[in-house]
Amino acid sequence: MLRIDKSGPGKSLNIQTEGELDLVNLLQVVRRQKWVIAAVAGAVASLAALYCFVATPQYTASAELLIDTQQARGLEVMPQLTGVMDSSGIDSQVQILQSERIAKAVIKELKLVEAKKKEIEENGNSVFSSVAGFLLPFLVSNTPMSDYELERTQVIDFGKRLRVKRVGLSYVISIDYRATNAVQAADVANQLAEAYIVDQLEAKYQATRRASVWLQDRIAELRDQALAADRAVQDFKAKNNIIDTQRGLISDQQLSELNTQLITARTAVAEAKARYERVNSIIKQGGVTGTSDEVVSDVLNNQVISLLRTQYLDAVKREADWSKRYGPDHIAVVNLNNEIKGLQRSLFTELSRIAETYKSDYEIARAREASLSSSLEQLMVQAKLTGQAQVELRELESNAQSYRALYDNFLQRFMQATQQQSFPITEARLITDASTPLRASSPRTTLIVAGGLFIGLLAGFGVGMWRERMNRTFRLPADVERYLGLDCLGVLPLLPSSVATPVPAGQSAFDSSTGIMRQVTSDPFSRFSETLRSVKVAADVSIHSRAVKVIGIISTLPKEGKSTVSANFAQLIAHSGQRCVLIDGDLRNPTLTRRLAPGRSVGLLDLVFGKATLEEVSIVDRMTGLRFIPAVVPGDIVHTNEILASEQMSAVLDALKRDVDYIVIDFPPLAPVVDVLASTHIVDGYVYVLDWGSSNRDLVMNTLQNAHAVYEKVLGCLLNKADLKALRSLEDYGSKYYYHKYYASYGRES
Repeated sequence: MLRIDKSGPGKSLNIQTEGELDLVNLLQVVRRQKWVIAAVAGAVASLAALYCFVATPQYTASAELLIDTQQARGLEVMPQLTGVMDSSGIDSQVQILQSERIAKAVIKELKLVEAKKKEIEENGNSVFSSVAGFLLPFLVSNTPMSDYELERTQVIDFGKRLRVKRVGLSYVISIDYRATNAVQAADVANQLAEAYIVDQLEAKYQATRRASVWLQDRIAELRDQALAADRAVQDFKAKNNIIDTQRGLISDQQLSELNTQLITARTAVAEAKARYERVNSIIKQGGVTGTSDEVVSDVLNNQVISLLRTQYLDAVKREADWSKRYGPDHIAVVNLNNEIKGLQRSLFTELSRIAETYKSDYEIARAREASLSSSLEQLMVQAKLTGQAQVELRELESNAQSYRALYDNFLQRFMQATQQQSFPITEARLITDASTPLRASSPRTTLIVAGGLFIGLLAGFGVGMWRERMNRTFRLPADVERYLGLDCLGVLPLLPSSVATPVPAGQSAFDSSTGIMRQVTSDPFSRFSETLRSVKVAADVSIHSRAVKVIGIISTLPKEGKSTVSANFAQLIAHSGQRCVLIDGDLRNPTLTRRLAPGRSVGLLDLVFGKATLEEVSIVDRMTGLRFIPAVVPGDIVHTNEILASEQMSAVLDALKRDVDYIVIDFPPLAPVVDVLASTHIVDGYVYVLDWGSSNRDLVMNTLQNAHAVYEKVLGCLLNKADLKALRSLEDYGSKYYYHKYYASYGRES
């Protein structure tokens, strides 16, 4: 939106964007449009109340289900089919409760389709049904619905009335059903919960049944595979001579035992060799003449050696005793020495025999060791071959064990599925039964009426804002200042019909003391008169440097009251004792001439062209002394603007200015003709008359934008023909500017 700003003398037109509505403007809009807002709000609230009155009461019953996974896990025999539900799982159960499968089960159980048919039949005999039956053939087909269509309609209606939701973050699901019958609402809610539980049990039963059939087929297949794997293991063992015992393979046991025997044999060989070598070393060292202690100590465990040693020791002891007693040369001592030597020879003879025995044992031990070593090597070669076969055997055994484990597992699952099929369980249980509601849940009269009132207020405010936006007129002095950038000199009230009565044809308004053209003289203390005085003051204190003596009264379009303003303004000046001339400058449509000087034959054109004098063309008002120069036009004049812009017109006004104080000129409208633009050089200031509530501000703004010279000389604007009562309702005009009662009483009270 555009507005025009002025900035003093030499001002220019500046196009600016209209500011956004602030809080004050919004409050003013509410104040101005309060009756519209109230009417719209009342209408919407009334419609809401009417809806509550005619709407069928609806009752809502609620039931609650608990998805108890702990209970299911406590009784489950197939844990793979149950488990802990997450949030998405609970939401899935909510969707199941809202599914058509559950809805159809409830509708079938409660016979809602049959009830709907009965209701249709009962309503078919009502007056409303008769009227509807008369009108419906013109709107829709009159063919009765089939059972399928009735069922589908009932399912759709059931879904609209049902509301299922999860309670917070819990495992509880709330089921709400709305119906026109309170008992039916409770029955449907409870039956829906029951149908859901039955559906869950049926689903579990079908799942376990399908699992049992599948497991049975799978078990037979796995049994054959396990038997085939076991046979493959046995065949491979037989083919590769692999014999198992509780302690492992026989070949492994033999190898371990043979290795132990070989170690023992090697130990025995070492011992036999040591004994043989010891005995043989004694013999090689000449043991016959050696000490008998070595011989005795080596063969201490031999009985013969032990006996000979005992005898030898006893003989040595006696020889020592006898030698001491009888001397070494005694025969008994000599015999005893011979006996001792014989015992020594016997000892070493026995020792030689023992050495041969040790040699034989040594040879036998060596032969045994060689035999065991040979057997061990053979077993090791066989073990290598068996180890290579065991790699493949272990793979076969692993396959056999896998098939056997799968077979056992599936067999166990089959037994569990069989038990589950005979005893199905579900996680859902009803924790709150739906009871018959005592009061209707809808319509909520208070809420609906309050909401309707609120929506009505919003709609009323929107309508008010729309009316404000669509109203492109001037209704407030602030509108003049905001959109035109001009001062509002005042508001002229709409004169009552008694005052605005037209003067009879052929009679001058100056001949009467009353009437619309005599308002300032007939009621000098009225708001109308006081407003025109403010125009006079504005002209006297003009911001222009030169004096304002020639004042032009202009408007945008015809019939905005500029001629009435011109006549009354000129009379106001003349009535105050100042010399004033009123000129009808509208050479296209001389309204003032028709009202003030009807029937005149000479006028302004004769004065301008020197065909008549001022006294010949003018008339004088006897009441105020105002001199009026009419615009007597013999016919249609094409170039009226040239007359106003002529030097002769300037000369006439210059001559008048020397003899009078003020010249008031009633010009033609600014928008349709250009006469006003041609008068800017002869006019000191313009008063712009706007029709209150009628003058289109876009047109006024556009007109002034195209008339810069006129705009620069505008003293201010007058809002004419204003409805003061409506003006006070639009804005607190009386308190902001002046209060109406003081115009008639101020200064005249005793």
